[in-house]
This record gives sequence, structure tokens and C-alpha cells, in this order.
Amino acid sequence: MRFFTFMNSRTGRVIRALMGITVLAAGAVVGGGLGIGLMVFSVLPLGTAMFGVCPLNPLVGLPVRACAVAPARPKRG
Repeated sequence: MRFFTFMNSRTGRVIRALMGITVLAAGAVVGGGLGIGLMVFSVLPLGTAMFGVCPLNPLVGLPVRACAVAPARPKRG
């Protein structure tokens, strides 16, 4: 559950965007069928980061929209 909360935070969205850009660039460098496949796949992390959604959230009982997830609170004590 912590992982999903983290990935829905601002930091998690930035990580997803950077991952998408990296995969997109790798696809452009590799070229051919594999490169096209990588570039198509890069749309998923870029899209989820840009639009603030996580299609895996409902699997753990969280809303699809990342902004609807309450931020994790630090534990005291």
C-alpha cells in the first residue's frame, strides 16, 4: 500500500515521467521493431504521470485518480 501512495505523490509522478522519457529515448536509439515497441510502451508511464492516474490503484482499493489518494503521514514515536 505504501508503494501506491508513494507512486501517487508528486515525487512518484516525476519518477514515472522520467522513466517514460528514458524508455522513449531508448526506443529512439535502438530503432527497428523493438524501438517502436519501446516508444509505444513509453506512452503508459508518461500518460499516467501527466494525467495523474494510476490504473493499478483499484487493485488495492484506491481511486484511479492519484490526486484522490491521501498523502502518507509520517509515523510518530
